[in-house]
Amino acid sequence: MADSDEEQIEALKQQVDDWSSNTTQCTTISITTANTRPITSFQPAFTYPIFGEEESVFGYQDLNIELSFRAHDLRPRCAVSWARKWEGDGAGEVKATDIQKAIAEFLPESAFSDDALASREDTASWTPPGEKIESYERDGENYEIWVSSLADERARTLVENMAILVPLFIEGGTILQLSQDWSTRRWKVFLLYHVNPEPAKRTSPYELVGFGTSYRVFTLPNSRESQTEDETNMTLNGGASLESLLPSPDGSTPQASSQASPLDLPSRERLSQFLILPPYQNAGHGQALYNAMYTHLTTPFNVREFTIEDPNEAFDDLRDLCDLLYLRSHVPEFAALRINQDVPTSSLGLNDKIPVDLIIDGTTRDRIRRETKIEARQFGRLVEMHTLSFIPPAKRSRSRITRKEKSSNADDRAYYFWRLYTKQRLFIHNRDQLIQLEREERGEKLEAALDSVQEGYSAMLEKVEARSQPMARTGPANGKAKTKRKADSGMEDEETVLGAAKPATHRKRKVVREDSEEGDVDEDEDGDEGMGVVPNGSGRKKARMS
Repeated sequence: MADSDEEQIEALKQQVDDWSSNTTQCTTISITTANTRPITSFQPAFTYPIFGEEESVFGYQDLNIELSFRAHDLRPRCAVSWARKWEGDGAGEVKATDIQKAIAEFLPESAFSDDALASREDTASWTPPGEKIESYERDGENYEIWVSSLADERARTLVENMAILVPLFIEGGTILQLSQDWSTRRWKVFLLYHVNPEPAKRTSPYELVGFGTSYRVFTLPNSRESQTEDETNMTLNGGASLESLLPSPDGSTPQASSQASPLDLPSRERLSQFLILPPYQNAGHGQALYNAMYTHLTTPFNVREFTIEDPNEAFDDLRDLCDLLYLRSHVPEFAALRINQDVPTSSLGLNDKIPVDLIIDGTTRDRIRRETKIEARQFGRLVEMHTLSFIPPAKRSRSRITRKEKSSNADDRAYYFWRLYTKQRLFIHNRDQLIQLEREERGEKLEAALDSVQEGYSAMLEKVEARSQPMARTGPANGKAKTKRKADSGMEDEETVLGAAKPATHRKRKVVREDSEEGDVDEDEDGDEGMGVVPNGSGRKKARMS
């Protein structure tokens, strides 16, 4: 290649660089009062869902993309400015990126209009949609959690207003598509607000801190799982059928009486989206919101299980922390679970199945899970974490258990049986990968996976112990005693968004989905727990339409 050609290529590259902008770096998000006075500002975690994999646009110098949201109802406004815009090279083939067109898919039309009336609106009497379910105090500041069905037009408008925050902060997050009115009743939005005691004149005291969404999915009783008599005999409106409760294909009213509702059917509640805004992270608000969502969503009798849609690693940590603290402090039978060190040798034959129900009482374990409505795999992990905590860290070594169940040291026996118990779940969880390996390699992989899981559990247990202090009360709105969860005392929680958590430095890769023990897919868990992750091409999740 001639020197002149190389110079032209370098000049072209330089020109592209000069007129290209990183959209994540040049985007600012602001939370403002009703009269547009800024309260706080921050940058998005990523912008590739809007501007593509490179998170870059061409055609501008000194580009600024400003997204502002009114603190109470999240009414958005988008303003784009620049110092210079590419006018073309004369050939007309290269044009500047149409930024407004790219963003418009994620914002309501009103975001691009300069509505002078909106800035003069009196919002002092505004309250969030739905009902207040929790309130708490943190560092002298008051916070409230509200919940509303998305059948409520005000709630739906608010969710549409802040929809763009989902792809900007939640890896793989997508905007909700709620086209049918009957389906919106399946969805709920939970809104966490800071309540300003001295708001500006004509301004609402409510300032959004974070939010979560959930939806209900229908389920059939599991024949493999024992049920109470009440569950077995549960009927709806004199035995209304599923077909009579659901809308017809044309969207018309269900055939059953007006009192019948699909929401009365046996169901699971699934947490879909979860975000604490960056300025409010690391202050315990993620724990408060998660606990409130769990309590509210698991209260209905017909809800059988609480699940999470596609959690990322940091949200898993928050969930583990909240669930373990709750079970230890509110469920005495769980707190009393221990490793049985006296499993009969006759049950430990080389060709026998691992006697997990003898190592940790299976009847008690299953009853607790049904009563707390925690998803099966998550509950299994919590049992493993909890029972590991009673084995001293110095005794958690493979080198100490050469005599296995015959060890004279009680902690060594407990650790041997704990590994045996946990190994059984890991094998089932990773069976498809492990059965492809030779027997010896299979054992090595399983042992290594168990070591990795144990390391993660130990790190989580340190956090749990640090937070097992007297907890500040989070009371229900009516002030009555609550039998469920409490917020922590303000200890830092994981920075939290769902998919749900602080965006990782390396984006989460898609892995094999795990089928739940109930027979359908509930959570997009790592299919190779503790055994490495297999990327899917780009290593990035594909966006899903909810």
